[in-house]
Amino acid sequence: MKYSDILGLNARNHIFQARYNRKSGKRIANSKLKTKTFLRQHRLPHPRLLAVFDDYRKVLDFNWGKLPSAFVLKPDKSYGGEGIMIVTRGGKYAGEWKTNNGETKTIKDFQLHTLDVLGGLYSVHNVPDIAYIEEYVPIHPVFKRYAYRGTPDVGVLVFQNIPVMAFLRLPTSESKGKANLHQGGVGVGIDLGTGITTYAIHHDQYITYYPGTKYKLRGIKIPYWDEMLKLAVAIQTKIRLGYMRVDFVLHPEKGPMILEINSKPGLSIQLANRAGLRRRLERVMDLEVRNAEHGIQIAKSLFASSLIDKVQQRHIVHAIDEVVILGTKGKRIRIRAKIDTGAWRSSVDRELAESLGLLTPENIVGREVYRSALGKQERDWIKIKFYLGGRKITTVASVADRTGLNYRFLIGRLDLIKYGFLIDPRPKS
Repeated sequence: MKYSDILGLNARNHIFQARYNRKSGKRIANSKLKTKTFLRQHRLPHPRLLAVFDDYRKVLDFNWGKLPSAFVLKPDKSYGGEGIMIVTRGGKYAGEWKTNNGETKTIKDFQLHTLDVLGGLYSVHNVPDIAYIEEYVPIHPVFKRYAYRGTPDVGVLVFQNIPVMAFLRLPTSESKGKANLHQGGVGVGIDLGTGITTYAIHHDQYITYYPGTKYKLRGIKIPYWDEMLKLAVAIQTKIRLGYMRVDFVLHPEKGPMILEINSKPGLSIQLANRAGLRRRLERVMDLEVRNAEHGIQIAKSLFASSLIDKVQQRHIVHAIDEVVILGTKGKRIRIRAKIDTGAWRSSVDRELAESLGLLTPENIVGREVYRSALGKQERDWIKIKFYLGGRKITTVASVADRTGLNYRFLIGRLDLIKYGFLIDPRPKS
């Protein structure tokens, strides 16, 4: 990354942020509650608002007991994740909840914290603020091993209807479950062309693994990537902000949800991508963008990373691919398997498993009750080893009668996520 390519604070504030962002757009972005109103008006997906407190009487009169087992309490105008309380489950007794840090909180704790927010304890200039409660978004399975007691978020920086840079922010034990880089979170660059992670930073130092683990941060495929790019550009077409970042959280069932709109996005995104923003902004500054699809096409053409070619060579598999399943006494069989992203666990045909000697009592690790259109069935879980895409997979698969079906072995999401595979939707030729 060349020094001349880097966007500094002065250039961001006085050229891009001041020149391209209008006051009306900044007023929306600078208030999380105004942002929610904007998103609701335009029917854009976001965590549901549960309560708003703009007066101390509302704090005392509110029926806290009606809150769900998981929610997030936030200040409206805090900076850097200050004052946010994340509640993940109910406590042992009525009127108690557990935070993401395992602390027990009572109604009185929430009331006192909310009153502190209203008093301006967490606002940028210690001026009176508003507090609100919103829906808690659980961690998407893709990020489970990379997130300590918190939900990661994805930031997409958009300039003049063209995505120019993106990163993934991961909470750590140091950041106490918050995906904030200044508090010790991890920032991971994302290739705009593919949605695959590239470089990672922690306290502005490059790292390879998620802190305290051997889980590589490079090569993670971000779910719903194209959908997030489209949403980010769609927001910019509806708000008077020519230079902005949209932050998303990924709900396991609902998909991407818009968390915030930032009219003055931070600059650490450049370190996470090992690329300068100034250079990218200048490359697209005078381009004419016909529509959102055109803007995304420009981004993917100009800013795809060459690093991704290496990642794809290691981890790509096809929707229908060859596997080699290992049995007992040196038995093995090569068959075509189906990559089934709709199933959580891999599944093998009973007759095939029996022929490979895998249905012995010592190899059966459990049993599940499975309900389908055919009624209630019991399925064994067995230990199984197979090769896919040049990698040896050791896992547990369910056993089912697949007689007459096209594929005798299905590979589920659990193994795809665990071993970091990317999927080419075309069958392997």
